[in-house]
Amino acid sequence: MMQNMKKYKLSDVSSRNRKWVRKSYIDTEPPLEKSMPAGPFRAATGKSELALLLFVPRNEIGRTINDLTGRYGYSHLAVDCGEIDVPTGRRVMIEATVGPGVHYAFQEEYGKRPFVRIPLLNTGMDEQQFCECVHLKVGEQFDNLEVITLGILDNPARQICSDVATVCLPEEMREKIVCSHKGKVLHPLSAVRDEMHGTEIRLFISPNGFAEFFGAPRGNELKELGQLAEPQIQESCNEELFPKLWKLADTVVTSAWKMVAKR
Repeated sequence: MMQNMKKYKLSDVSSRNRKWVRKSYIDTEPPLEKSMPAGPFRAATGKSELALLLFVPRNEIGRTINDLTGRYGYSHLAVDCGEIDVPTGRRVMIEATVGPGVHYAFQEEYGKRPFVRIPLLNTGMDEQQFCECVHLKVGEQFDNLEVITLGILDNPARQICSDVATVCLPEEMREKIVCSHKGKVLHPLSAVRDEMHGTEIRLFISPNGFAEFFGAPRGNELKELGQLAEPQIQESCNEELFPKLWKLADTVVTSAWKMVAKR
């Protein structure tokens, strides 16, 4: 897949700018929960509980991530396949972070950090296939390059937090997201589309992009930990005039701010 992608030279990014973006976009602060679940893992109940967990920023870096990707209020994503860690009986999720890469983590690892739970039961997805795909990502390394370039450069063998979900989405849903992004229903900064040879599209979706696509409340509107938000998938491919103008204006302002901050 990499050989078909548009070519970008890392030399086009100065060492000073790479350092700034790395500092601004990669959250290296460890979670409150130091230990990781060792497994084995099993389904918590007899029914499917597949959900996306979207977390609000917990520090200045998280707030910068939110600002750079559409200001919807989120900076981290994890996948809940409805599993528990057998030795402890605690609920787990799968996430990608600096250092461990893609791994299992306890759902309480971020303490009182607010997050929204988006169940995927009634979205038309094959939940078993989706979770099998996510499970195959466990053990892969964190993709520093994709984070530093905000999705422009991608190594398929490495992952960032939202990529764990993005690469496992069914093609029909990916096409809906692309359509919504083209029509500015999703904020222009919330996703990156890389048109490749043929009909294939490499897609980067930020946590904010997922939140907006599934119709979740904004991060600052959450009232409880793990607030449930039934998905309301964006079916439109064309945003109304005034929201579109605001998103375009915010894109211009944010892009200008990034250029000034890198100096």
